[in-house]
Amino acid sequence: MPRQTFKKLTTNDELISKVNKKNISLMEGFLKEKSIRCAELTIKNYRSDLLIFFVWVLEYCENKLFTDIRKIEFSNFFSYATETMQWGSAKFARTKSTLSSFSNFIEKFYDDVYPEFRNIILRAVDSMPKEVRREKTILTEEQVWDLLRHFSEKKEYQLVCWLSLAIGSGARFAELLRFTTDIIDENNLVFNDIFLETTQTIKTKGRTKSGKMLKKYIIKDIFLPHYERWLIERQKIMLKNGKEHNFIFIKKNGDIAKGSTVRSWCVKIEKYLEMPFYPHCSRHFIVTYLSRIGINADLIIELMGWSSVEMYKIYNDLSAKDREWKDLDKLKDSLDNDI
Repeated sequence: MPRQTFKKLTTNDELISKVNKKNISLMEGFLKEKSIRCAELTIKNYRSDLLIFFVWVLEYCENKLFTDIRKIEFSNFFSYATETMQWGSAKFARTKSTLSSFSNFIEKFYDDVYPEFRNIILRAVDSMPKEVRREKTILTEEQVWDLLRHFSEKKEYQLVCWLSLAIGSGARFAELLRFTTDIIDENNLVFNDIFLETTQTIKTKGRTKSGKMLKKYIIKDIFLPHYERWLIERQKIMLKNGKEHNFIFIKKNGDIAKGSTVRSWCVKIEKYLEMPFYPHCSRHFIVTYLSRIGINADLIIELMGWSSVEMYKIYNDLSAKDREWKDLDKLKDSLDNDI
């Protein structure tokens, strides 16, 4: 029961082969220059955005050179994107940013070839108001503890280990698959011995090609019992298949687990919950859980590896009515005394 989002493909190999070759050449130069600093996923998104645009130019704008495209034509493309492809604000903003960055690249490096070219994207295309495109899944504590209990009883030990790590650390989808047995030390405890600290840093999301290297913090009592039980089963699988590596999560044949393995676990969790489940909702859960029980925001920000309070505000799903407002005691005392 995945979250539903409209998607219409507008590119294929045949159409891409017909795109103006000069546009493709400019794109490849842009991606090469960006690859020095940007992560692989960012480069992949740049390529996808530009190819969608170039195919639209092929079909609706006479396949003209990028530097010859007029402001009204850029505006027409984004109208098509919202009306026909039903883009949300996030996709709209990302593609607008891609075309602007591409324009800046041409203006900077090809000024001798296109001396009159200027970046007109920001002037030609108004921003789209932000909106929530997908229903957010907010897990309750009862649901989380029930999930761990249910799949433990079903002896889905690896699924439970993964879920307890996701819940206990708030690590992202890709980060969870990077955890290895040699960075988990049950004696490496911090913050009143409540959290396990990884013995080494792991690659996390970041703007640079290498990402941010951070140590991760895991609530010991949520994760450790399920981890220790999974290690026993993991060892059996590894010996049976003659495999040797230190990644925690594995396929049935002992190979290192990939994203498809995790997605199969998410399907099982969704079926049991009878509601959408995706790995990122565990990140929301741990921030909200820690906030609800009164953990200081500064500590939560440190645990999650954030550099600003803005991310905390995004991931804390407590409503105003859910929070404890100590200042209300002052109002209560005043009413008791005055009325």
